[in-house]
Amino acid sequence: MKIRNNLTRHLHVNTQVFLYCSLLFIFISNKGICNYDTVNKGTFFEKNIKNKPIDLIEIIQLADQVKFSSPDSALNLYTQAYQQAYISKDSTSLVSALVGRAQLQAHHGQFGDAYDDYWNALFIADATNNNSLRVLVYHGLGWLYSFYEREELSKNYFNQAIQLLKADESIQRLLLVDNYYALATLARKKQNTALARTYLDSCLQVKKKYPNIQNDNSFINAEFGYNAYIDGHYQQALTTLIPLEQFFTETSPSYLVIYHYFMGLIHRKLGQSKSAEISLKKALKESKLYKSHADLIPLIYEELSQLFLASNKNKEAYAMLIQAKQFNESFYGSRNSKNQKILEIKDLYRKEKQRQKELIQQQELERLTQENHLNYLRALILYVALAAIILVSFFIYRNIRNKHKAKQMLLIQKQKLEEEKMQEVLEVKNKELTASVLQIIQHEETLADIKKSLAEQIKKPDSQKLNKLSKRINLNTDLNWKEFEARFIEVNGNFYKELNQRFPDLTQGDQKICALIKLNFDSKGMARLLGISTESVHTTRYRIRKKLGLSRTDNLEEFISQIG
Repeated sequence: MKIRNNLTRHLHVNTQVFLYCSLLFIFISNKGICNYDTVNKGTFFEKNIKNKPIDLIEIIQLADQVKFSSPDSALNLYTQAYQQAYISKDSTSLVSALVGRAQLQAHHGQFGDAYDDYWNALFIADATNNNSLRVLVYHGLGWLYSFYEREELSKNYFNQAIQLLKADESIQRLLLVDNYYALATLARKKQNTALARTYLDSCLQVKKKYPNIQNDNSFINAEFGYNAYIDGHYQQALTTLIPLEQFFTETSPSYLVIYHYFMGLIHRKLGQSKSAEISLKKALKESKLYKSHADLIPLIYEELSQLFLASNKNKEAYAMLIQAKQFNESFYGSRNSKNQKILEIKDLYRKEKQRQKELIQQQELERLTQENHLNYLRALILYVALAAIILVSFFIYRNIRNKHKAKQMLLIQKQKLEEEKMQEVLEVKNKELTASVLQIIQHEETLADIKKSLAEQIKKPDSQKLNKLSKRINLNTDLNWKEFEARFIEVNGNFYKELNQRFPDLTQGDQKICALIKLNFDSKGMARLLGISTESVHTTRYRIRKKLGLSRTDNLEEFISQIG
């Protein structure tokens, strides 16, 4: 950010220095201009400016008004405005004065001076980044290059002006019409009348879109007339142009040079030699009077030469041809010191602009190189930090995972040991329970034998003794069953609880049978243990199935084994 701010300040200072130097250079290179065509006391300039407060805009507007009627005074007005604008550092007025003076110089045939003024004006317009001023300069350069038939350069400047005007509607819309009109004249000079009419239609469309633009279309209609002449429609061209003469005479007499030149061409094509000669001589007179459209003078002399030659006036034709050659050499020849600067391509503006562009590009390249270096360092630090974070995170994760794994393994081993221990305890209890059952069975068998022996001795009974013996036997049996039941509950603690919750209708005898079924006793074993018949066991089992809600296909042993 600090580098960028320094660069911005540096560029801003460079732009200010660049603008100041350009103004200084332009002023020094032009300071002698106000000495040519110096106006004496009592001239138009003295009468209108002397002893009045100086207003740059008024001076430039006044110069625009009189540049064709009093070209010398207008030239001094533009120079005065330029000098005052330089002192007050008014870039808008400075460019307007340079452009106005350049237009006047171009009409006088002073193309070298016009070239310098236009490029100096563009130099300032670019330095101040003013598109409105750029449009004025591009328009003037387009016309200047057209005089030297540099068509591509000329079209390029007109099109640049149009692009700026389309992008910024705050710029005066009449300038858009002017540039389309200029392109139409270029197309007409190249005999491309279809393209010329397209540009003229664009002029009319712009004027229709913006009604506040000047309503009169005389210049546009004149161009339609010239294009009709080029297409061979001479009578149509004459019909279009004749009504326009009064307008040009009253509002823009300098334009009569072009008007009468074309009228001469049309009369000649129609075989009206006298009318053609009159029109062409009027064009020459108006060009000299208003010092305007000097580029047409050689063409007018050539047309007069052809006209005199067709009338067998060879001497006059030769004289006109010599005049045409002299004017061609005067305005466009390399021996003319005023135009030699153009042919030598002395373009300080473009060289300086290129130097500035290269300097800015170099500074931008250095800035980008520094930024790339900083970005590389930032990226490197970021990647290293990310790699470190990932590595540390990996080790932390692996450590946590290993600890979790170790805890999990320890827990599994602990659970396994507990299960093994419980299994061992269960096996011991089951063994004890089985031994207890076997012991009960053995007691029952012993008791059964005693009862049998007693039954055999019943013939000599001792009833009191026998009753005591019988009670003792029954008590022993109940005690044995209670002992069995206590051990059974110890091993299968939830069996009776779940059985009572799910099937509360079961009797105590039913529960005993269920307990023995869980221990996989068969019916015979149950009968022996409980001291009942096998048929009674079967009956009890049937009753239990009904209470449990089992069908014939259901297995009683599997159902009871899942309880508890």
